Amino acid sequence: MRGIGAWAPPIILAAALSVALWAWLGRPVALPPAPEAKLHCASYTPFRGDQTPLDQTLTIPPQQIAEDLKQLKPITNCVRTYAVNQGLDQVVPLAAQLGMKVLLGIWIGSKSSDNELQIKKAVELAHAYPGAIRAIIVGNEVLLRGEQTGETLATLAARVRKESGLPVTYADVWEYWLRAPQALRDSVDFVTIHVLPYWEDQPLPVSAGVAHLQEIVNKVRAAFPGKEVMVGETGWPSAGRWREDAAPSLVNQARYLRDFLVYAKGADLDYNFIEAFDQPWKRWQEGTAGGYWGIYGEDRQPKFSWTDPVTEYPGWPVRATLSVVLGIGILAMVRFWRGQPGIFRRVAASLGAMLTGLCLVLHFPHAWLVSRNDWEWLLECLIGIETLATGTLLIAALLSDRRNLANGSFLEAISWLRHPRRLPEARTVIALLRLAALIGAATVSLGLCFDPRYRDFPLAAYILPAIGFAFADLSGKLWTALPDRREEAVLSLILVGTAGFILWNEGPFNLEAMAWCILTVLLALPGIAAWRGLCLDLKREMKSGRKVAKIAA
Repeated sequence: MRGIGAWAPPIILAAALSVALWAWLGRPVALPPAPEAKLHCASYTPFRGDQTPLDQTLTIPPQQIAEDLKQLKPITNCVRTYAVNQGLDQVVPLAAQLGMKVLLGIWIGSKSSDNELQIKKAVELAHAYPGAIRAIIVGNEVLLRGEQTGETLATLAARVRKESGLPVTYADVWEYWLRAPQALRDSVDFVTIHVLPYWEDQPLPVSAGVAHLQEIVNKVRAAFPGKEVMVGETGWPSAGRWREDAAPSLVNQARYLRDFLVYAKGADLDYNFIEAFDQPWKRWQEGTAGGYWGIYGEDRQPKFSWTDPVTEYPGWPVRATLSVVLGIGILAMVRFWRGQPGIFRRVAASLGAMLTGLCLVLHFPHAWLVSRNDWEWLLECLIGIETLATGTLLIAALLSDRRNLANGSFLEAISWLRHPRRLPEARTVIALLRLAALIGAATVSLGLCFDPRYRDFPLAAYILPAIGFAFADLSGKLWTALPDRREEAVLSLILVGTAGFILWNEGPFNLEAMAWCILTVLLALPGIAAWRGLCLDLKREMKSGRKVAKIAA
């Protein structure tokens, strides 16, 4: 009992710090309320779960669309579609039954035969339900994809207007409208532009997003006097990687949309939000951020309130409790009450256990967001298990005062992998975990160097290994020249080199990139001793080579 009593203050302190951090992460943020009860319009694609428009054999059942439209009806009287195949033609009659309007999209691509089918179906719908269709959008970002010329789009738009008897427009990123030929300008009834500050070539923070959009709207209005300008797509992702200082988050999504609504009402601007529901299939094309632009989640639940303060972690007390329970469980696994470690080691072990619990609770929800299939989810689970094992074993080594356990070389780990005839010793297990962490981090960093646009920064997965192994090495003999550690030296060199490149590529305002670079440098610290060891080996080899040369001479 005396031993457990000595542990109470550090455990309570570490738990309190963990809860305080969760309270800060989950703090409610006050935002301007939406000035109107209903949105003008929202992009609607009905795909759920594994459904994807890339599967051309898929047809969405009408009842699925009807469920979605009934859910959207309280917040908007309009939806925008992008095609009329795969069951999307049912949106118009179902919307008509609910008294809703449709901005009917025709998907225009590179194949004339497919375009013709889209146009004919849209014209049929226009004749059958003229009162349900606000306008027909003849093509979406076709110029951006380079699949048709502006003149061809102008011909198609004029034809659809004539055959349908309804207003027509074309939708594209705002820069392409400014470059559009006069024929396209003349063939549409109004101009539909896409303004997505997150995806701009020079990304903007959410605080500057609406001001940037306002500047663009003014520029386009000046370029198209007499034409109505509609913002056909705007929004902000609730999850994904930072692009410079453009940070996806639930709070930032709510902030952008609610700030935009205040501006749109004052500027008398028509708009359409992208999008109604999260679309996980987009993660294959646009990374994590692509799947999380919805006002509603994939589960069809609203993400935030349009009037109340918004929190990034609505259930943060539950997460805080879970992380503390996990931390205490980790201490229990290492039987913290045995022995009488000093106050420093008790505090370090308590903080390490709570940090491990925090990282696990942060990692798994993020892993669920980024995983696109079962194999990726399995990999993320293995990474979580690695975090748990790393935290547990390092705490055990700290409390047993056998900190040299964390100093096992990769050669020991590789030797065991080649001949795993018996269970590895604790020292070898820790070396295996460190090897896995460095290889994983190096792989991520190389990807962020050569293909960064759609890759995430997996911070939660590597916080514990980076801090834990750095602490273990700093408390040991980090600067002692270690022999026969070429693997550590190579991986360390990769991590340090890629950290510099990532920081240069992402810019100084990307806090995610900054945090990732710090973690990778921490992971690379043990390699400093390995570099010194390699240098000493090279010097010895050079000296011996010179001696042999003299003898031979």
